Amino acid sequence: MTFHRVEPNEHYRDLRLTSEGGSWDLGLNAYASGMRVRMGVNKKPPKVLDFCIGQDASLFAPALTSVLKRLEPLRESASPDEIDAVFPWAGTRPDMAIHLDALLSVLS
Repeated sequence: MTFHRVEPNEHYRDLRLTSEGGSWDLGLNAYASGMRVRMGVNKKPPKVLDFCIGQDASLFAPALTSVLKRLEPLRESASPDEIDAVFPWAGTRPDMAIHLDALLSVLS
């Protein structure tokens, strides 16, 4: 699955990417507690991925790149469960201080 940049919307306020086939949105939202990576069905609230990557701006690009690399092998028609399986440590809203090494390992 590959993505391209599109205009932000109410669900992805800071960065919004849409899958090539238009099925999925992925993006970043800044909150007081830190930046969140979020993913969901196109034009709907994100319900597949939603986790914090913290407040260190130097980690935003590597973390998003890692997510994109992990999603590349999936088909556009992948189910939410198949996407979740790519991030077994993530669950919903995990503490990225615990999982950052696992996320970024794909860049090594």
